Amino acid sequence: MRFRIFLAVLTAGFSGAVAADSIDINLNNDSIQAMYATNWRTAEFNMGLLSNTDQNDWAASMGLLAKGEKQSGATRIEGGLGGKLYFADVANQDVLALGLGGEFRTFPNNGPIGIGGYLYYAPNVVTTMDGEKFWEFGARVEFEAVKKTANIYLGYRKMRADLDDGRDIIVDSGLHAGVKITF
Repeated sequence: MRFRIFLAVLTAGFSGAVAADSIDINLNNDSIQAMYATNWRTAEFNMGLLSNTDQNDWAASMGLLAKGEKQSGATRIEGGLGGKLYFADVANQDVLALGLGGEFRTFPNNGPIGIGGYLYYAPNVVTTMDGEKFWEFGARVEFEAVKKTANIYLGYRKMRADLDDGRDIIVDSGLHAGVKITF
C-alpha cells in the first residue's frame, strides 16, 4: 500500500503544465523518501513522501521556498527560506503540521563536493489533529557528478512528531544514500 502511495505522489509530480526541476530519492534499510521540486515563479514548490517500513510510519509534505544562489568568491552558496505542510501517520495517529524553516548547500571553490542541511519546525500553534509539535532536520555531503544536473549523496535525517498523548515518536532517523537529478 505504501509503495502505491509513493508511486502516486511521484507520478503526480510529472503531471501538469509546469516543467519539472528535480527528483530526489534516498533510502536506507528501513525507509525511502522521494521528493519532487519545480520552479514556481521565483520560488521552489516541492512535494515528497517518506515511508518507514520498520515502524509503519509515513509522512507526506508540500513546501514553498524562496530560493537563491550566490557566488561568493570561488564558493557557490544556495539557500532557501519558507515552509512545509506535513501530513503524517505516526504510531497510528494523524498529524497535520506547518513547519517553517529553510535549507542551504555550499560548494567550496565551486567544486564537485558540497555540504548542505535543512531544518523545519512546527510548534503547537501550527500542529493539529493528534500532534503537538513536528520537526525535521537533516544534513548531507554530496558529490556533483554532473554540474547542477546529477548529484549523489550521503545524508542524515531525523523527523519527529510529539503527540497529544505525551509520546515523542521518531518517524525516521539515521543515515541514507540518495540521488538527485535536475532537468
